[in-house]
Amino acid sequence: MNRALRAATMGALLLTPVVLTACSAGQVNQTSSQDRDKVGPSVSVGDLTLRQVTVVHPCEAGDEEATAYEQGDDPELVLTIVNSGREDDVLSGIEGELFDGVYVDELPDETPTPTAQPTPAAPTTSAPGSEAEETGAPGTSGAPGTGTVPTPAAPAAPTAAQPTATDSPDIEIPAQSSITIGLRQYEEGSPCEPEVAADTPRLFLADLDVDADAPLTPSQTVVMTFTFENAGEVSVAALVSGPSGELPRGEAYDFHEGEEGAESGNEQDTEAE
Repeated sequence: MNRALRAATMGALLLTPVVLTACSAGQVNQTSSQDRDKVGPSVSVGDLTLRQVTVVHPCEAGDEEATAYEQGDDPELVLTIVNSGREDDVLSGIEGELFDGVYVDELPDETPTPTAQPTPAAPTTSAPGSEAEETGAPGTSGAPGTGTVPTPAAPAAPTAAQPTATDSPDIEIPAQSSITIGLRQYEEGSPCEPEVAADTPRLFLADLDVDADAPLTPSQTVVMTFTFENAGEVSVAALVSGPSGELPRGEAYDFHEGEEGAESGNEQDTEAE
């Protein structure tokens, strides 16, 4: 009995490291597959993975004091698309209930800029003794003409072409590669004025539809459906991100200010006694 018990004990001791190693490996593998340090949801469809799908903070829309998106705003979308397949794919559609299509690369100007127009030719003057001088200007009773030929008024200058919202952004995602839409870099202390990469595609959600008493604020989400030519459709709730960096702060509150007043009061009471 003692030999059997001793053998069983030794067997249990020998198996313990193996069990602990297996459990440890399982925990490491599970943790390594989670994007704990990244902001924004990730989702996969076919050979594509959409990572960090976010809407930028409202202060990046031009007003550093803005804390929410309101009706009619055009918030910018940021995400990375990874194509692990062997064929190129195309982002052919984006739809959602809270917006009406997307603007690609740029927003329309609030005040359209007229396009350049050629300068109208200067009025011409007929030489002395010409027919205009002899017969007089039209509409007169034989009065001598001035010799100036009237120039027709120039037509109104048309405005420059403005970008329009679309449901088909047509952005290519090369095989075995990735692209970041709205790639930007934030300087320390300037969370509302990022530097956007010159060659990055950009997407703006057009004409946001939210209630006046319920604006879209950070930590809320915008549900949207992405359509790809090869991978198909996938839906995701894009997260409205917080400010990226350090926001300007007001004057720090001095927590010792009250204590100093109390101490001076105590000293006066002691002197009075």
